[in-house]
Parts: sequence; C-alpha cells; structure tokens
Amino acid sequence: MSVQDYMSALKLGKREYNACVNKGKYPYLPVMESMMDEEQIDSEVSLGIDQIPLRLVVGTCTAGRTNAFADNWMPILEWGSEFSAKWASLSDSQVNEGIRDPIKVYEYMNKFYVLEGNKRVSVLKYFNAVTVNAQVIRKVPRKSDNPDVKIYYEFMDFYKSTKINDIYFSKEGSFITFMELVGITPGQPMDEDDKRDLVSSYLNFRTAYESRGGDRFDYPVGDAFLRFIHIHGYDTVRHMIFLCSYKQPVNVLHRNCICIHAYFLDFFDIIGKMIRIIISDTKFQTILIDVI
Repeated sequence: MSVQDYMSALKLGKREYNACVNKGKYPYLPVMESMMDEEQIDSEVSLGIDQIPLRLVVGTCTAGRTNAFADNWMPILEWGSEFSAKWASLSDSQVNEGIRDPIKVYEYMNKFYVLEGNKRVSVLKYFNAVTVNAQVIRKVPRKSDNPDVKIYYEFMDFYKSTKINDIYFSKEGSFITFMELVGITPGQPMDEDDKRDLVSSYLNFRTAYESRGGDRFDYPVGDAFLRFIHIHGYDTVRHMIFLCSYKQPVNVLHRNCICIHAYFLDFFDIIGKMIRIIISDTKFQTILIDVI
C-alpha cells in the first residue's frame, strides 16, 4: 500500500514539476534562506508547540532537500531510493496511527518553512491533512515602512490575543479594524468559546468562498471575510450557515437569504464596494447563504 501511495504521490509531483517548467516557474519548494536577509531580522521568538495550517507550510529552511520535492510538496525522486523508502514508511504510519511527532519550522511573515520534517509534511499533504503539530520559531522582521512588515506587526498583536494564524489581511489597518468588529481586546487572551466561534465562522466562509472559485480572484479570503463582517455585523455572521448550491441556480431570493454571484464577485473590488446581492442568473453558479 505504501509503495502505491508513493507512486501516486510521485506522479503528482512530476506532473507539477513539468507544469512549472513549461510555465517558466521555479519547480521546487521555496527556500527561506534564499528569500530573506538575516540583517532584516530583528529577533527570533520561540512560540513552542502549535498546530499550524498545512496550507501555510510553503517551503524549506535550507536548500538541502528542496530538489526532492515539486513545489506542491509531492516527491519527485524515483522509487528505490532511501528517501522513497522513508516516505513510504511514514505513509504507513499515517494510515495506521497518524503522524504525531511535531515537525520543526521557522515562521516568517506568517508563512512556515520546514527545518525538520519535510517528508512528514509531504505525506500529510498527500493525504489532504489540514494541520500539523510543529515546534515554531518566529523570525521577527525589523520595523520598517514596508507595508507588508506593518501588516505583519498588526498580525502579531492579533496572534498574541488569539493564537490564530489562519486569518490574514492584505491591507494595513485591517487587523485593527477586525479586532474592533469582533470584540478582541489587544493584549488580552480571547475567550476560548469566542475563539471557536470565530474560527468556525471564518472556515465556513472560506469554504463557501473557495468552493465558488473565489480563490481565483485577486482578493484574499481574509479581506473578503472582513468586508462581509463590515456589511452584516459579526453577530449576524457568526450565526450563519453556509450552504453551497453546486448544480441548481437560485431562482428565488428569500428575505433571509443572501445570494452572492460566484462569477463576477462584485464585492471583490479593491475600493471596498459592498457585496452586491444578485438574484438568480441561470448562466452562473451561486453561493446561497442561509441566515438562521
């Protein structure tokens, strides 16, 4: 079984590698040490053991193992190597009992780069795992006028209160606004029940957003979530159930429903236009959000 899993993963890896080469893109995993200058780092902070989203684990710390993986984390070394045997063994472990040992990562600008555990990440991504336990060391950039750095410093204040790294924004000031709208007090730990509500609301929104192709647009899901809360209020949003209509168009817009057009997604306007409520269009699929 493990050999079959490796061969399936290898096929996925080679396909991704060839696709990147054909597009003129770098076909391997990003390497943190080649992307940053240590002189730009203010400090390193240990965050201990945390459960981190695998979708934010984007590369390796050093170049040593990067050419063993395509940029989707799937292996590209042929079966028969020591690497492939270890990968297959980890595959068996994941199927039989789950991979439990934490990996070691550096976090930089809310992206994670693996120091130890590249094969474990590869196996977990192959099995579509969502999170992984990790020992995290944060590289804190020096303060500067760089907008990305300013946003990251806002994120660190948000993280200090919530320990949530799945929510992120692309504009300066968004974290401050978001904390005000949700009722998060800077410097104070968020109530665990309130935190679960927030995470659940966000994941439901992201599922609906991405299932309708929202991730293809140049408007990050975090920004869309913030805009949605701006319009409807957090108390309303956290009591919503997101229902996706995959095959049938919505012909009737009930009083307690909001229909978001999944093709145009007019609310993805950089200037922050409101989400336009669009009644059925049989040419396009829709998201149906049924408010309790």
